[in-house]
Amino acid sequence: MARPLSYQDATHLLRRAAARGRKEEAQKLAEMGLEAAVDSLLQNPVPAPPYRTAATTNEKGLQHREITQLWLSHWLTTPTPTAERLVLFWHGHLTSEFRETQGAQGIDFWNQFATFRQFGYGPYGELLKAIAKNPAMLLYLNNAESKKEHPNENWARELMELYTIGPGHYTEQDIRESARAFTGWTVRMPPGAPRGKDRDPNVGLEYVFNPRWHDPGIKTFMGRQIQSGEEVLEILINHPETYRFVGRKLLAFYLSPNPPQPLVEEAAKVFREGGTRELLRWLFTRDEFYAPENRSSIVKSPIEYLVGLHYAAGESKITLGQKDEEKTSARVVGALAAMGQIPFDPPNVKGWEGGMSWLAESPLLVRLNLISAFAGREKKLDLEVFMDGASGALSLVKPEAQLL
Repeated sequence: MARPLSYQDATHLLRRAAARGRKEEAQKLAEMGLEAAVDSLLQNPVPAPPYRTAATTNEKGLQHREITQLWLSHWLTTPTPTAERLVLFWHGHLTSEFRETQGAQGIDFWNQFATFRQFGYGPYGELLKAIAKNPAMLLYLNNAESKKEHPNENWARELMELYTIGPGHYTEQDIRESARAFTGWTVRMPPGAPRGKDRDPNVGLEYVFNPRWHDPGIKTFMGRQIQSGEEVLEILINHPETYRFVGRKLLAFYLSPNPPQPLVEEAAKVFREGGTRELLRWLFTRDEFYAPENRSSIVKSPIEYLVGLHYAAGESKITLGQKDEEKTSARVVGALAAMGQIPFDPPNVKGWEGGMSWLAESPLLVRLNLISAFAGREKKLDLEVFMDGASGALSLVKPEAQLL
């Protein structure tokens, strides 16, 4: 017998899973029952539209604004918005910074998001293997230039400290040996594609292994004899701390900022055995997920705030009141910067701090000022899913409007 899902719980589920929704969508989920509602939200992602640009390779600022608008519009219009909130999670976990990644173009970051979409619901090991060979990541953490004579340790360090087992579970020697194992993992333009100053910004880079740069010697990594980067990844993928560390971050993103340790342990087991989709299905069907203390307990990021508010207004594109397309994209990126979160460009390798830092005085004032973009359209706003306790447009000044 299907478990019931109340309308109030359906609004919470939709808000937390997808960061967008409207009254009729929550009603439909409630009619389905809990398990069917969750399964409907966890469908395979609809691919995002292709990115093509008329910008030159030197116009990276324009490219950045274009891919930002393209992604936000996709999140507003896709039938699988839960996948896009998960893309945001992976973007903040497996970070790459647009402005700091020399040699990459907008298409390379757009392709990285496609990788998050393709592998994001599956086993974490498969996503990790894909990201380890992702051109934007290889360039960002300098592994694309790592040679046996001088191995670069950036990727090797962050792979363990931030992406898998976390601090305290590896040594400096492990970093050095891992860095040797990943020498020769680099990037190139596809064969036949123009390179250098003649590069076409619509053609993405690809991974290539350069054996001349690789250190083929035996390495000792975490007590085991290895030779290759693939072996490093397998050891980390099979390490139980990987699933505790990343599983805790997923619970903090979807349940509460400080998930209880017993739940983290249970989540780690589900995550390791079933992958990310199974972890989310497990979480979204648990009583704890709907408990009062876990409702409105997570601060919306600026991206989630903009997407949720514009969806509540029935918008298919974020315009902030502008009609000119170029001015719109500049204003959107400017507003996101003022609120502290620019897509494709986290502040550092650790991603965004999030939490109450989103609601410091200056970024909060920007959020409240953005409400004026909906002046005269208040009747179109459907805030039932956007926030708990909505009672018209004036509710947008309440604290609950800032919470998931």
